[in-house]
Amino acid sequence: MPSIPERFDSDSVRAAWDHAADAYAGFQADGGDYYRLDFFGPAQVEACGEVAGLRLLDVGCGSGYFSRQMASRGARVTGIDISAEMLRHARALEEEAPLGIDYRHVDALLIGETFEPASFDMATSCVALQDMPDIPRVLGGIARALKPGGRFVNCIVHPGTDMRHREWVTDEHGERIALALGGYFEEGPIEYEWAGEKFAYTFATSAYHATMERWFGWYHAAGFTLRAYYEPKPSAEALAAHPDLLDALLVPYFVIFDLQRTA
Repeated sequence: MPSIPERFDSDSVRAAWDHAADAYAGFQADGGDYYRLDFFGPAQVEACGEVAGLRLLDVGCGSGYFSRQMASRGARVTGIDISAEMLRHARALEEEAPLGIDYRHVDALLIGETFEPASFDMATSCVALQDMPDIPRVLGGIARALKPGGRFVNCIVHPGTDMRHREWVTDEHGERIALALGGYFEEGPIEYEWAGEKFAYTFATSAYHATMERWFGWYHAAGFTLRAYYEPKPSAEALAAHPDLLDALLVPYFVIFDLQRTA
């Protein structure tokens, strides 16, 4: 069961992802991160729609996966991340195959102080917001950096299925049939251990669990209205390539919010 971290602040998050960077970037480069590459990532790309020519801020860009998706579709992308080591991998990919992405080492808490108001037409964040301390401050900074009417399309782990107490229920053949959950209303940071042969070494990162009601309240308080809401499922092609994605047809793993900054 995931534990509660001793600390959850900018320094601890930065240190965790700096340590994780080589293992996590290698995991993506080898195709191991197929949940992102073949499942929720393409769903978020589709939710973004036409982005050609837009000034776009990618928040928590990590090693650059979603920034590159947006830039390859014609957006003028600025990617920010708290981890210098993750950005090292992103910049290496940019050097290898340039897309004109401007990567900056910026704590998302400081977006409002870093960028001028109305600097961007659109913002994105691909399963990164829940990893940030003080999410309301991050959202306020994003809203300030967007022009009035600008969109913010973000994907997070689903609050209804990602919590401390979770255990799969199996049938007599060992097949998963349901997910037993508890602690939905226990808000706060949770530490996750990333282990297994897919990673070069074991590491731990933390994320903040909050209820869906809390997320909607944060978005509203920051000045966003909801345009669309998606709970993605893996495609037939993704299921054929990765059969263990069948779990994601039983319960929602991720949620995508398409938001608009009010005038």
